[in-house]
Amino acid sequence: MTMNNLLRPIMLGIVPVAFASLLLAGCQESSAPSGQPTIDPTNHVQNSLSPVTTPPAIVVSTATAAPSPTPEDTAKHEAQVAGTSKTDLTDIPQLSTSAKPTAKPKIKAEDAYQQEKPTLMGLKLGTSKDVVLERFGKAKKQFVMDADEDAIQVYDFTDFSVGFNKKDVLEFVDVHSTEIDPGLRGLRLGQKVEDAIAILGKPDTNSTYVLSYKSQGTLLKLDIDPNESTIQSIKLFANH
Repeated sequence: MTMNNLLRPIMLGIVPVAFASLLLAGCQESSAPSGQPTIDPTNHVQNSLSPVTTPPAIVVSTATAAPSPTPEDTAKHEAQVAGTSKTDLTDIPQLSTSAKPTAKPKIKAEDAYQQEKPTLMGLKLGTSKDVVLERFGKAKKQFVMDADEDAIQVYDFTDFSVGFNKKDVLEFVDVHSTEIDPGLRGLRLGQKVEDAIAILGKPDTNSTYVLSYKSQGTLLKLDIDPNESTIQSIKLFANH
């Protein structure tokens, strides 16, 4: 009994000291640096960001202008709309392909008609066919006059025509258009009889129907309209 009473104060003094020691040890452990690795906030931020990717380039295709529809395409489209199967395109208007009018031949002043050198269209009788065709080109029409004993090859150039004998030399020149200069120093078809006399001089024959001029074995003949007194045709041929 006495022993227990003596030990009780001792135990009561030891217990608080031991408890205080344990608390102190726990505080020291909690204040000690941790063994875990330190996290760098800079690296943490960089690692947390997603890598930046470049967006794909957007390719914009430029639409090519559609070609204008041809008349054939238009006709086919209209036929389809109308519910027909028309394939005949002959009534479609076509573009004009007409050639430009051929320039009229011009006669040089030195080749114009003169009494000492009678010509028509700048041509002198007896000229070879090759020379004539080289000057005026290809004729529009060609035929043979065989009414006479000697056949004549006729070359028609629309505004005038020429004839060659069997030796291929020039036999006549015939002008029959008001749109061409025949080389008579300004005289043309359609002009008055008095114009012809004023330009060519006094004729060898002067009738209601004909004016004629003889020179160097040739005959220049002007056919006259008796009602209008105008020149209807002009011919140059040999005066046999």
